[in-house]
Amino acid sequence: MNSSRKKTVSTISGVSARSSEHEPILTLEQVAERLQMKPSTVRELIRKRNRNPLPALKAGKFLRFKWSMVEQWLDDSRGRAA
Repeated sequence: MNSSRKKTVSTISGVSARSSEHEPILTLEQVAERLQMKPSTVRELIRKRNRNPLPALKAGKFLRFKWSMVEQWLDDSRGRAA
């Protein structure tokens, strides 16, 4: 393998993630538990009709989340409310 090859960086909603990082992927229920909300509320926050939808990854028909993306969304939401 070519050692000069750069690591792949992907950007989703302004949050970059290197392929070498191992951040756990969370389910809808895990995110709802961490945010102390019902899963249906989290599902509603994901909808594109919101001004600032909660970022989610789709794995087939399943929704998955990176906690760093959720935290960034929370920070952005606080900035808009202030």
